[in-house]
Amino acid sequence: MRSWAEAVLAIVVIVALGAGLFLFTGESLGGDSTDTTTPGTIDTVAAARGQTVAKNAGCLACHTVDGSDGTGPTWKGLYQASRPLTSGESVQADEPYLRVAILDPGAQVLLGYDNIMQSDPGQSLTEAELTDLIEYIKSLA
Repeated sequence: MRSWAEAVLAIVVIVALGAGLFLFTGESLGGDSTDTTTPGTIDTVAAARGQTVAKNAGCLACHTVDGSDGTGPTWKGLYQASRPLTSGESVQADEPYLRVAILDPGAQVLLGYDNIMQSDPGQSLTEAELTDLIEYIKSLA
């Protein structure tokens, strides 16, 4: 039969391993997930309007929605993805990034692509059309 000292030692070792795991990874050992990269709810009606905006505004001449290569980056899987920039930085393709990418395409150019997008593509869109277009891109995540 094991002594109480061995039982206490086993508990101390387990606690120490747990604490070491937490300190090394920064991850919780249990509880709720704090994953914030999962897209929230998509407004499917706005996304459908955004698809029409993309077609009518000529966006799909350069951007694909199926993951294939195009003149511009594909929109499939773009939303919330980490994307490398020509500046050497990386950016998460969240809603604020998408808004800037549409309104000022030269501000943050994705690595592997040239800054050839028309200079004011977002200027010809209404605020509602811009919002719907972003919702469409989000729906392709």
